[in-house]
Amino acid sequence: MSADIAAAPWWRGPVRFFQHLLRETDAIGFDAGRVIDEARQASATAIVAMGGGFSAWYPTALSSQERNPHMTGDCLGEMLAAARGAGMRALVRMDISKGRAAWLTRDPDWFVRKPDGSPSLVWTMPQICATGPYWEREVFSILDEILSRYPVDGFFFNYFGVPRCWCPRCRAIVRAETGQDVPAPGERRPAYERWRQRRIADYTARLVAHVRAPQPDAIVVPYHHVRDGWDYRAMAAAGDLVAPQVSNPVAVNPIDPQPQWTHWASEEALMALSQRPDRAPLVLQTGSAFFASRQTAMPAGRLVRNVIQAAAQGSSTCPAINGYLDQDDPRAIPAIIEVGRYLAAAARWYEGLSSLAAIAVVRSPDSVAWGPDQGSLAGHPARPGHVSEFRGLFSALSDLGHPCDVLVAGGLDRETLGRYRLVVLPAVSCLSDADAAALDAYVAAGGTVIATADAGASDQDGTPRTSPPLACLPSLPGPPSTVFGAYLVLSPGGLRRTLPEIPHVGVDGDFWRPLGDEAPGDLRLLGPFANNAPEFTVLEGGGTAPGLIWAVHGHGSAAWLPWRLGAMYQAYGLTDHARILDALVSVVVGEAPVGGLPAGVTAILKRHPDGEVLHLLNDAAPQGRPQLDPPTLAGFDVTVRSPATCVHRIDTGDELAATRQGDRLSFTVPGLGVFTAFALTGGEGAR
Repeated sequence: MSADIAAAPWWRGPVRFFQHLLRETDAIGFDAGRVIDEARQASATAIVAMGGGFSAWYPTALSSQERNPHMTGDCLGEMLAAARGAGMRALVRMDISKGRAAWLTRDPDWFVRKPDGSPSLVWTMPQICATGPYWEREVFSILDEILSRYPVDGFFFNYFGVPRCWCPRCRAIVRAETGQDVPAPGERRPAYERWRQRRIADYTARLVAHVRAPQPDAIVVPYHHVRDGWDYRAMAAAGDLVAPQVSNPVAVNPIDPQPQWTHWASEEALMALSQRPDRAPLVLQTGSAFFASRQTAMPAGRLVRNVIQAAAQGSSTCPAINGYLDQDDPRAIPAIIEVGRYLAAAARWYEGLSSLAAIAVVRSPDSVAWGPDQGSLAGHPARPGHVSEFRGLFSALSDLGHPCDVLVAGGLDRETLGRYRLVVLPAVSCLSDADAAALDAYVAAGGTVIATADAGASDQDGTPRTSPPLACLPSLPGPPSTVFGAYLVLSPGGLRRTLPEIPHVGVDGDFWRPLGDEAPGDLRLLGPFANNAPEFTVLEGGGTAPGLIWAVHGHGSAAWLPWRLGAMYQAYGLTDHARILDALVSVVVGEAPVGGLPAGVTAILKRHPDGEVLHLLNDAAPQGRPQLDPPTLAGFDVTVRSPATCVHRIDTGDELAATRQGDRLSFTVPGLGVFTAFALTGGEGAR
């Protein structure tokens, strides 16, 4: 371990957390030693302990909490003491989002109200209002009580956000601060959503200051499974750790659908690291396949893959189970224990990981909020938008062997952009003037941008633009047209030279013709064809509007694909679309660092103080079904652009024979179960 890593505060990680989501009845005969012993079995170095809020796991004297009715002692105090005795860190889990039904009569002004004045429920529990006395007074009293009784390492705030509320107090505050009333249910307005975002970020900062005053080393970790009402950048700055969920349950939460895709852990880890590169995000993983009641065990392969993907990107990990390891359905427990033991044994290879990426893909919360996704982190089920385009382009780049970082829109800056040779804008329909200026400065200085779909069509609040925000792409997307049944023709003097065997590619969905003067282009639109009878299916001509437009700006260049290449790849997985992307990318960044991978294998390559670390993850799944427990893949050869001379298999301890050809190291992977990991060391440039 390097000196700077060793000197960092414990929570900057990576840390192996474990979370017992205890039921209130688990307080019967409670044994804190059991909690710690089970966390040790999972090789954890820290726990998230049940604490306060609507259910208090200690003998609170406050009426703003309901003491666990099954508790006879002090569960929280015993857990914290046991953790300290075991050399383990502990965050106190708080849930201040909900209350008890009996409180509605006693303290009605604590709760969220619907427009008709009735209380709003989360599941069956009344929701706490973020402007009322509970948050403004009682929460701080709860923190004071805990801080005065126990030395704590920090607090973990569950389901943390500002709910939409129509109580008279909220409506008056919102009118005063935005000039508008609270929107009707189902109606979303930028001014109100920005107000919610400011409110929760400011409140988080207040919590941090309050906790720090008596215990300066304690941290605050805010968490919401889909970040409802959050400004990502503001919340990353306000709290101490970014704590995303990458649970990937097989059956998702029906109320707040979550993403279901292969690279979710990578997306969350890379987003978090872009905001707080000096600390590992805390990535949570459920042990349940079904969100409802959290009972059926997560398939082992799916669970391990999610945990390893997060760790491979430099995250802290946190498997979470309902109750104890002695589960009614214990099938996920061996996997949790096994992956914990592996991460503990290989801990040195997960410390000090850093990016090797020459490509950054921009994640745009504003485009999710105000574009076709309509605010859903999982994307709109019927219409592709930024979410599906981001996933598809990220997946395509991963399949091509290109490491990527993820940058969060809404605060892009020239210095950060300048670390990359290529920046990808996947259907970033909502783009601020400030971000556009930073991108233009990046391109003018020699960078390259590839934008897709309706990039820059609206401002950050979804208001359509009348002039293009990007000087490097001076064509504004015009109104979209549907091109189902059309093709994009590769021109002989353009992409056809690089991809001679691909005359054209299929396209569907939306297509945007540029407004204003047309720049040089390729991939000319042919069709769409209304008559699909075989007698008339003849492609003739060179096409009309370009599906690829490029422009020079200063010392750099920009390309625009005015259609959703990523969404096409995400939906269909056609290699033609990936190869078009590869042709554009390779001109800028060269050959992909990782090669030779069979379909269904994901590579994560990171820099390490002693060289590089390469993870290979098995993504094989039956067609049309989610990735669960993948079949073991036969052996294959892999090549990595690396100065290393030695290949050490981290998960087995084996040393592998390797050969070198130019700047690439080649070795044979004897087989692939759920994952494998390699340390590439030695050689000039490897440290």
